[in-house]
Amino acid sequence: MMKYETATEWRQVAMQRMQGVSRDEQDKRREQAQAHIQEEGIQPNADLWADFELYILGKMELEEYQEYLFLKHSPAEDK
Repeated sequence: MMKYETATEWRQVAMQRMQGVSRDEQDKRREQAQAHIQEEGIQPNADLWADFELYILGKMELEEYQEYLFLKHSPAEDK
């Protein structure tokens, strides 16, 4: 897998990829994200939804998505 300097760069590259899941799977993943938001009491903003969309649209598989989030939330990440 290609390594990126920042999470922002990674997300931008990933969003240019073709969608990797069907419309039905997208709907299922979006419902899961909304349930997670409700359960956690999170107030989603545009940045959080952009992250969710990486997985919802199949731009990243789960393992890559977790690595992306790890980079994004690491102390060394340049925000």
